[in-house]
Amino acid sequence: MDITKKRDFIQKYLNQADENIINEFYEILQKSEILKEKLSARAKKSEKDISEGKIYSRSELEDRTSGFF
Repeated sequence: MDITKKRDFIQKYLNQADENIINEFYEILQKSEILKEKLSARAKKSEKDISEGKIYSRSELEDRTSGFF
């Protein structure tokens, strides 16, 4: 099924859905958006760390965190 048919199906379904279904769908989309924002912020921070030379090899990281686990 192509994306247009999927959108049409979802739109038709949403027009007929009760409030509980709408609330569930809303929560799923909201969580997805929050996750996207968090991942984007992490990527930006990582890019900044890399550009500032704040990088570690795997062995350096393991040495730095060996007391935590």
